[in-house]
Amino acid sequence: MQVKINDPRPSYVQIADGIRHAIQSGDLAAGTKLPSGRDLAKEWGVAVMTAQKAVDQLRAEGLVHSQQGRGVFVAASPDGRPADTDASGLRETVEDLKRRLAAVEQRLGMDADDAT
Repeated sequence: MQVKINDPRPSYVQIADGIRHAIQSGDLAAGTKLPSGRDLAKEWGVAVMTAQKAVDQLRAEGLVHSQQGRGVFVAASPDGRPADTDASGLRETVEDLKRRLAAVEQRLGMDADDAT
């Protein structure tokens, strides 16, 4: 897959969404090892740091986990099914709103404490 230039979402969000969809659809089953950051970057046509940020997002959502020296794997819920992702969209929206608010506050010359 490739990042879509005309998509308003940041590149790392597009990558995370693509991997999330693959997990939810069962294309990436629990326990499946994700490609390395370098391979993901090549596949999506982005920098390694962008691919890593996407994986970090999925890790924060509990969809993947790292094993030292082995790689990143699709997580499973306690009953063996893929991890629940119902709240992932909400978390992503909240994070996006935080970034947007910080940008507005910066343009206005405000600290977060000034807004309260």
